[in-house]
Amino acid sequence: MTARRLLHILVRNWPLRLGAIALAVVLYLGLVISQNARTWTGPVTIDAIDQPAGTFLLGSLGYVTSVQYIAPIDVAAQVTSASFVATADLAGVGSQPGGAPVSVPVRVVARDQRIQIVSWEPATVVARLDPVISQQVPVQVERGTVPAGLTAGQATVSPTTVTVRGASSLVSQVAAAEARVAIDPSGTNVDANVDLVAVDGRGAIIAPVEIDPSTAHVTIAVGEQQVNRTVPIVPNVTGQLATGYTVRDVTVTPLAVTVSGPATVIGALDGVPTAPISVTGRSSDLVTSAALLPPKGVTVLGATRVQVRVRLTVATGSRSFGAGVVLSGAQPNRTYGLAVPDVLVTLGGTSAALDVIDPATLFVTVNVTGLDSGTFTLPARFSAPAGTSLVAISPGSVQVTITAPAPSPSPSATSSPGV
Repeated sequence: MTARRLLHILVRNWPLRLGAIALAVVLYLGLVISQNARTWTGPVTIDAIDQPAGTFLLGSLGYVTSVQYIAPIDVAAQVTSASFVATADLAGVGSQPGGAPVSVPVRVVARDQRIQIVSWEPATVVARLDPVISQQVPVQVERGTVPAGLTAGQATVSPTTVTVRGASSLVSQVAAAEARVAIDPSGTNVDANVDLVAVDGRGAIIAPVEIDPSTAHVTIAVGEQQVNRTVPIVPNVTGQLATGYTVRDVTVTPLAVTVSGPATVIGALDGVPTAPISVTGRSSDLVTSAALLPPKGVTVLGATRVQVRVRLTVATGSRSFGAGVVLSGAQPNRTYGLAVPDVLVTLGGTSAALDVIDPATLFVTVNVTGLDSGTFTLPARFSAPAGTSLVAISPGSVQVTITAPAPSPSPSATSSPGV
């Protein structure tokens, strides 16, 4: 075989032969790689890069769920999700309201150059870009349920409008920015800055969107529930009457009044007092007008002044005195012994009459007329001073012992002289 013929044989069909050689090399390298490659199955977040300005990425790009790589044994032992960076280039993705889905390739690189990336999953992801828009919306207050026994006034809020910015498909649904507050059961007024949330017409939260400003100042006056109740009027009579007089009775017209106020206060209210009514030094009846003085927070419904009549009377009472015992009808030739030297008498009458009594002038009498020797229990008699009356004597009777003198001896008989 000549050299020329041999050369012809070698170069004949050379593209096929070269392709076969290349395929063999690739298969060989793939076999080598597959035998040495490792797989990381931890999630790696896919980050968007080169996102066009004025667009909003709807949803997330998800995660790379597995990465096949080659690395030295000591490096492979330290591989974590942080060892890889996964990105999706959004530069060529167009935006439209609602965001049309566009398939975008995913690129994974290793932070450590000793790690060689072989492949990863998924290779592509779907991205949806929505144009960013903004609009003004009103601020409204949602205060929730008011605790039992409390009332909440009208809420005031500042500012009254805010700017909402975000994806057009989201911002177009926003009807208002809502400040959500809770009424404390203690009844504390609301006066605070409250975070705002974007809501649609039904009150459902729309997110994510930006709200500028993100808070609003809300004030709500909170108080106890107001109730009405009819309670008696309590006249407030003060001062010291003239000596010897006392208050007989006090009447007020009308007898009761209707009041309004917090439920806890009204429930514990026994009555509404009047302003002080002085009777200092008086000895006659008094008819006057007096203002009502309800407790703080309580309002009188109707007239706030009433007529008060104070009737006086002469003061009466009782007082006890010691009184000596005086015998009536005693005989000079008798000796009288008393079981008690005095008794206690209780007198009733006006204060003036009782005040002028001199105890030294008081006495009771015991009648011993015609009694002979012996021990007797005799009633005590008392005559009350003018302006007073006898209420009681203690004891009511006195034991008296009477002793008569011994009889004189008769003269002795005289003997006759002897004859």
